[in-house]
Amino acid sequence: MARNPKSIGEMISTVTFFGVGVACVIQALTFYEEGLLIRSYVSIFAGFLCALGGLRFVIADLVKMITKGRHK
Repeated sequence: MARNPKSIGEMISTVTFFGVGVACVIQALTFYEEGLLIRSYVSIFAGFLCALGGLRFVIADLVKMITKGRHK
């Protein structure tokens, strides 16, 4: 279902989203160990949003599948 072919720019931005998401989660763990809970939660949330950004094409395909199924 995924769009093909993907451009180099799309692949780079997808990898970047996942990389920043991992960095946010690692930073969140550091914040949590230091007792900075609000910063930790915000960093976890930012990491989650970055992961969603990396999955943007998968999410678009799922939404397209769901909306196509409703119109039948």
